This record gives sequence, structure tokens and C-alpha cells, in this order.
Amino acid sequence: MLGKHINGRYKLLEVIGDGGMAIVYKASDLILDRIVAVKLLRPEFSKDDEFIKRFRREAESATSLDHPNIVSIYDVGEDEDYHYIVMEYVEGKTLKQSIRDRGALPIVEAIDIIKQIASAIEHAHDNQIIHRDIKPHNILINEYGDAKVTDFGIAMAMTSATITHTNSVLGSVHYFSPEQARGGAATERSDIYSLGVVLYEVVTGVLPFSGDSPVSVALKHLQDRFPKPSLINTSLPKNVEQIILKAMAKEPHQRYENAHELYDALDNALDPTKVYDAPLSSRNEDDEATKVLAPVVPNEPSQSKNVKPEPTGESEDKDTKPKKKKKKARKVLMIVFLILLLLGGAGALAFIFMPDLFYVPDVEVPDVSGMSYEDARTTLIENNLNAVKEEQFNENVDEDDVINQSPRSGAMVKENSKVTLYVSKGAEKTELGNYIGKSQKEVEAELEKLGFKNVKFEDEFRDEPAGEIYDQSPEAGKMVLPTEDRIVLWYSQGPEPVVLPDLTNKTKQEVEAFAQNENLKIAYNEAQFSDSVKEGLVMDQSPNTATSIEEGETVTVTLSKGPEPKPEPEPEEEPVVFTEEVKVEVKDKEKHQIEIIYRDSKTENAEIVEEVTKNSKFEFELTINPGDYASYKVFDNGEEVQSKNITYDEAKQKYAKNE
Repeated sequence: MLGKHINGRYKLLEVIGDGGMAIVYKASDLILDRIVAVKLLRPEFSKDDEFIKRFRREAESATSLDHPNIVSIYDVGEDEDYHYIVMEYVEGKTLKQSIRDRGALPIVEAIDIIKQIASAIEHAHDNQIIHRDIKPHNILINEYGDAKVTDFGIAMAMTSATITHTNSVLGSVHYFSPEQARGGAATERSDIYSLGVVLYEVVTGVLPFSGDSPVSVALKHLQDRFPKPSLINTSLPKNVEQIILKAMAKEPHQRYENAHELYDALDNALDPTKVYDAPLSSRNEDDEATKVLAPVVPNEPSQSKNVKPEPTGESEDKDTKPKKKKKKARKVLMIVFLILLLLGGAGALAFIFMPDLFYVPDVEVPDVSGMSYEDARTTLIENNLNAVKEEQFNENVDEDDVINQSPRSGAMVKENSKVTLYVSKGAEKTELGNYIGKSQKEVEAELEKLGFKNVKFEDEFRDEPAGEIYDQSPEAGKMVLPTEDRIVLWYSQGPEPVVLPDLTNKTKQEVEAFAQNENLKIAYNEAQFSDSVKEGLVMDQSPNTATSIEEGETVTVTLSKGPEPKPEPEPEEEPVVFTEEVKVEVKDKEKHQIEIIYRDSKTENAEIVEEVTKNSKFEFELTINPGDYASYKVFDNGEEVQSKNITYDEAKQKYAKNE
């Protein structure tokens, strides 16, 4: 099919999905020049006219959905015997693949994905479309973490075809609501139940119910309680668990009324101020009784009523009948003997004169080891050989793959010879024991000895003795693969220790009374100053609030000395006022123009100018404020002959000396 052009427009590039009803291809839309996904129904469904009508009607109704979290449907049609749907192509992988690869997703990421799906479901319900087959396989996650729900509106169309062709319940029973499992009609709240199962799987990495057959899983949806998700993911927030419990309530009226209500609950799930209560249960003892699933195969007319025996044509003459039968039998035997004699003679002559008629050619046995059984069988048929299947346990070869073959590859045998294929049944399963009541160390050693590779122990404070196992998953008696299946066992840590309260702002007497009551010891750090905690009250503690602490341990507290006293203010300093004296020497008796330019805290660029013919002395007053300075320069006939800077401290010292 690769390279084929559907309806002359969609070129099939590669297979990206393969299910029981259809095959999904990545394709190129040659008209709009874009990549799309094309879902082709398998040919066996093209003969069911009723299915095709419903399929087209439901698929076309889904084209009305326009939502960022719903895979858009672009086109619906048929080409020759192929009925197809053209959809938006999403680069990424399914949510189921993400869970298989990563296990339980982080809570914030999980809630974001489920909110997107809830928004998509709300949009579909507003358009009177119920999905009926919500499961991680139908949810695509792109590289940006955006969720896209696919197959909207197609589930209803597939129901009749699935019954007609397979006599089995549509979709994955692991995500069925109880009303779907008992054969009832799906409603909006059925989608909410299925989304609750998806949320359970996303936050725990496992399904709430498992079984050896679809019927056993369906019965569990109807009757059994599933393990609380917090037993599997011990860090799961309480609100998230309550959302799962409500969405997966057995009775539809106990679930969220609509997808919008579920979205709001998810939106506030991590808000510490919101506390969700556990959903009420309407189960009673009668509900625990085994329920019988409604038949999902079409009713067929009875073949035992109003049927009259046909006349035999036998005579009632019991004396003459045996004689006639004996004569007739002898004649038949004689005719058969003569025919066999003639055929035997003809065969002998043919063998002598036409030996080629009896020649069977040799063929070489191909190598089919490592192939899946179906591929190996097909290969042998293509080489005119017959396959004989023998199954064996083998932990090194995947289930349904060929381990070995006899005759070996390359051997020459006659056409239509039998080739025995030894096919793997996978690793041999073993029955899981009952470990409840045993010690954790004892069970850990036992499971390790039995070869279990994926064992996880979870602890919790309980009334059982410390180290005693109180629950396990899977339950005792289940058949498991020691090298692959995950085993979870929960054991007790004994009674819960004291959770240390907030001791800040408590008095010393209150702290010591608490310690005595809880059998704890108190140690004191050196008291410290605090602007926010009154003197004598606790301002700090170690360990911190909410820490679990055993009896006899020590709690260290720091008491407050109250606010730290403020230092006395420094006395304010006064400005320094003093007279500066400047001497100027004149070596000749010519006139000299003396210019003095000075600045202080009161004056900027003050000037003294005078003509002299002899050595002279000049005095001027300077004022310097704390932190400031004064300076001056002396010029003789325009040439600088002196300069000086005086700081406040220098002036203060000089002033003090002058005093």
C-alpha cells in the first residue's frame, strides 16, 4: 500500500498505526501540500453496509468538532473498496507509549494532560458526541506536551461491526465504565469514568484492574474495588486521589456531573486551600454479589422450537426391510471393489509408462528462526511447505517468535513436507505467593532467590509491627513473570512517630511541658536579639516544624532577648573657624602683584589681590564644616608659588592648638 494514491490525492508514505479495525498511514496531501494521517478501514469491513453507513455518519459528525485538544478530521470518503478518514497529523507518540516508556508521570504534567483531555471531552459533549472509547491509546502527545484526542464519534459506528465480525466488546475493557461492561448505553458520565481510569494509570503507571480475560476485567469494573492509587504512588496528593475515586464511582450519578466539573476539580487539585472529600458510596451487600454480563452478540432465532422431523420414507414392515438392506449392501461392496481394482491397475501402468506424474520435487527449507510465527508460517507456505507449531517456554525469545525449526534451514525436503516450528510462549510464569503477615526482609530474600527482578517495597506508619507486610500487588495466586512483572509490597513502619509542632512564640515553660508530655528532651541555644519575637519566647527550633521525631530525641530551641538596644547617638560636631596666615617673599624691589584664591565651607573661589615690593604677610578667615575641606593657591605675577589643602580634622587640630 505504501506509495498508493488514495482518491488521487493522498499519497501513503508509511504505517504509523495498526489496529483491529483500521491501519493508519502518514500521507502527503498532494493538493494542499501538507502531511496528514489517513485511516484506512480493513477490507473485511467494507462489505457491512450498515457499518459503513454508521461509520460515515459518525465520522462526518466528528468533523464539526473544532478544539485544540481534538485531532481534526479533514475528509471522509471511499476509493474502490477502501473507506478512509483523513485527519490532522500529530508528530509525537500516544499517551500509552509515554506511560510504557516512563512509568507514572510527574503530578503536574499528569494533571495538565488530563485537563486538556477533559476540555476536549467537554467540547464534544456540548456537540452531543460521546467518545465511548477514551483510553491512552487514543490520546496523542506532541513534542510541546499538547494532548490531542482522536477517534471521536467513531466508537459508535464500530459497535455493530465489532459484534457482527468478532462477537466481542468494542475497545479496551480496561477503560470501560461499569454500564458499558454490562452492555448498557454509554453516556457522558461513561467518558468521565474512562478518563478517571486514564488518570489512575498516568499517576501510578499501572491499571486499576487486570485479569486473565476481558470478561474477568469487565466483572471487576462491575464488582471490585480497585487499589487506592496512593498505595502505588505514595507521594500522590490527597485531592488527586479523591478526584480519581469520584470519577471512577460505580454508579454514574456519583461521578462528576459533566466534564467541565471534572476540569474545575483538576484545576484546583494542587491548591493547598482546597480539600476534596471522598465520594459517597451507595454499595450494599447485594451489590457485592456476582452480576451477569448482558450478551453482546446478536440474538439469533431459536432452532429448537416448532421444528418438525422430516419424513424418513421408511416402511413399517420390520420383517422385509433388513433383507432388502443386506442385498443392497452386497451390490455396493462389489461395485466399490471393481472400481478400486481398475484404479489400481491404471495407476500401475501410469507409474511404469509416465513416471513424471508421480515425481515430487525437492525444495530448500528457508531460515525462519527469529520470525514471528505468522511470518514464518507464511514464508513456509510460499516455499510449498507446511508448518507444524510446537510451543515452548523461553525467557530469551519474545512470545510468539520462532525459537528453532526442524528440519534446519538449508535442508532439502520434498514439497509439502512438514517443518516443525518451535515457538516461544515467553518466559514461564510462576504463581505469586501470599506474603501478607511476613517480614519485609524475609520476603525480599525469598523473592530474590526466586529470580524476581522488579520488586518494590513501600513503607507506611501503621499499627502492624514494624517490618510486617500488610498488602501486595498483584494479589497472591496470580501468575507472573519473575524477570518482568512488577511486584509491589507494602510493609509497616510501626506506629507513627511524633510530628514536631511549631514551637516558635511559645514560652520556656510551655516548651518544657510539651517535651515532658511527649517524652522528649529540650536543649537551649544562647538567647539572641529579635525584633519580631518578644523576650523570653522561642524564636527558632531544630528540628523544624512537621519533622517526625522519636521518643527520647532532643529538640533544640533558641529564646529571644527581645529587640537589640540602640547605641547612644554621637554628639554633633561643630564647624572649625580659624585664621590662615600666608607669607610671601619678594627678592627684588620691583612691584609684585600677589593674588590669593581660596575656598572653604562658606566661600567658593574668594580672591585677595595686592601689589607689594617687599616680603609680605596675608591673613584670611576660613570655615570648615565636618567632612568638608578648605584650600587656597598663591600667584606671584600670575605664577603659582604656593598651594594648600586643609581637611576638617587638620583644621580641628589646628583650632584646638590655637585654643
